[in-house]
Amino acid sequence: MKYSFLTLVFTFLVNIAFAQKQKIEVKGDAILVDGAKYALIEQEGCGIMDVDCFYYIKSLEGKRLFVVKQQLFNDPSEVKASDPQGKVLYLQFVFTGSGAKAETTFPTTLHLRAIDVARKVVKAQLMNNGTLDEQATADFVTNNGTPFSERRQALGGPKVIVIEKN
Repeated sequence: MKYSFLTLVFTFLVNIAFAQKQKIEVKGDAILVDGAKYALIEQEGCGIMDVDCFYYIKSLEGKRLFVVKQQLFNDPSEVKASDPQGKVLYLQFVFTGSGAKAETTFPTTLHLRAIDVARKVVKAQLMNNGTLDEQATADFVTNNGTPFSERRQALGGPKVIVIEKN
């Protein structure tokens, strides 16, 4: 028992010592991981004063694979003295081929940057050899779901349809 515990601890420490953190960068229109091209990224909007912000993630051949959209809604449960409107920012991933959607928390407090999107894409391992990894995408969609859209819809209240009879 003692031997197996020590072996487990030693193995854990060795794995930590050799684990390398990936260096993620955005240079021009390329996402680089440890200096190698991982995917291409195209920005639309996303300036400090822009309302709309879209990042298109493309294969190394330039084919659009999915879009990452900055989304915003007001939630009364999030109202604070510092935010009287209760703004909720989140990212929505829309995969072009399947139409599948997933949502994640907003990565920063200021404005969305290409490096923030790149980090989320790399961490989720959505790309493999410059193309979309279908299994990783399915896992990402399943694991993240669309909790922000569901909350946003719930705040809208039930839909009422009025039918007038003449």
